[in-house]
Amino acid sequence: MLFTSTDFVVFFAILLAILAAVRASRARFYIVLVASYLFYAAWDWRYLPLLLAVSFWNYGFGLIIEAAQGPRLRKLWITLAVSGNMGALLYYKYANFFLDNLHAITGTKGSLLAITLPLGISFFTFQGVSYVVDVYRRSKPATHDIVTFLFFKAFFPQLIAGPIVRAPEFLPQLQRPFRMTRPLIIMGFQYFLAGAFSKLVLADNLAIAADAIFAEPGLYDAPTLWLGTLAYAGQIYCDFFGYSMMAIGLSRVMGYRLPINFRMPYVARSIQDFWRRWHMTLSRWLRDYLYISLGGNRRGPVRTYVNLILTMLIGGLWHGASWNFVLWGALHGSVQILDRFWTLHRPAGWRLPPALGWALTFMFVILAWVPFRAKDFPTTATFLKGLAGMGHGQTHWLYVPALLALVVLLAWHIGYERVGRWRQSLLGFRHPWDMCQMGVLLLGMLGIVLFAPLGGNGAFIYFQF
Repeated sequence: MLFTSTDFVVFFAILLAILAAVRASRARFYIVLVASYLFYAAWDWRYLPLLLAVSFWNYGFGLIIEAAQGPRLRKLWITLAVSGNMGALLYYKYANFFLDNLHAITGTKGSLLAITLPLGISFFTFQGVSYVVDVYRRSKPATHDIVTFLFFKAFFPQLIAGPIVRAPEFLPQLQRPFRMTRPLIIMGFQYFLAGAFSKLVLADNLAIAADAIFAEPGLYDAPTLWLGTLAYAGQIYCDFFGYSMMAIGLSRVMGYRLPINFRMPYVARSIQDFWRRWHMTLSRWLRDYLYISLGGNRRGPVRTYVNLILTMLIGGLWHGASWNFVLWGALHGSVQILDRFWTLHRPAGWRLPPALGWALTFMFVILAWVPFRAKDFPTTATFLKGLAGMGHGQTHWLYVPALLALVVLLAWHIGYERVGRWRQSLLGFRHPWDMCQMGVLLLGMLGIVLFAPLGGNGAFIYFQF
């Protein structure tokens, strides 16, 4: 069930009606837990046992690690706990990738495994790793209530595509009574509507141009290819931002708070600033559980640069079993190394002008999206040659919806920077009945009705990761 589908609207309306009718806090808790499993089973019920197995695995190892005495025993248990999570991820997501490359290296022929990628596996395995590592580091006590832990693992708004929720920021919320209040419900629907607008009006219109241009880049000339690059940059942002905002909104309606996942990444003035704004929960996960575990910046500059490139290579591969994703991670890792080297060794008092820093960062980010989106290396090469004016395609200015969506997205960025970060609601209004706020909500709903493309109820981009 997509958040933007009629099925989901009916599902969530029924859930809210049941929660409104049932007053007991613990009963509401169980109702949402059951609804979360039904939500996941609606995608493919065969993988519900996998979700349960990963949940029980991390719950059990959390207790074992907490009770273990001595560093050797604790290291053994944490190694087994992490290996179980990563083993499930490697099998379902990368087994065929490794087999395909093995056949290519050895020159042999062999059939691939009939594996269907379970939805959300990248997210709920990373969540499991963060939990057992937090228990190992003594930064979070193990949870002894199995039902609470199952709720933490299966909570449906964030289950499929994040944000990646950590135990210290979510489990404490499960200790208090289940609460649904009018201000939280209103705020939650604001977030949800903002996310729906971002997905249906912006992302899906940008996809019209991006999908067509990336499918056959050799057909188009440089200006059209640049439009396709910008369209995809806007599409992936609006698509994933939209999902995150809808997940946050659904959680707020039920009284829970999920972390913000984006803070206008395309206004970043350096690549490090970009990663502090883009997919923030993944960025923090990679920093805290991979980069720091590799040694971070504690072992000298050379090791720091190695850790940076390894972190981004793995981060790229996390997005999918493709060498294009590895290339994307390598590009971001290399530029982070250059950024760090420049920051440490630039002349005293010399700073890159903010406008130039933004332009260089934005240009790199949108160009790096090309291998991320392209289906293979030859398509990437064709696209980049065309961007440089070395292609032989023709101009196609038939993508007016994409151009309009880019203009709206640009206005959104400028407005955000001028108004400032939201506090209590998406647009910064503090009183839930503020007339301007209600006007914006109505305009958002009208925009969805008028400008969502027909048949635009497509899956979110990050479902494939």
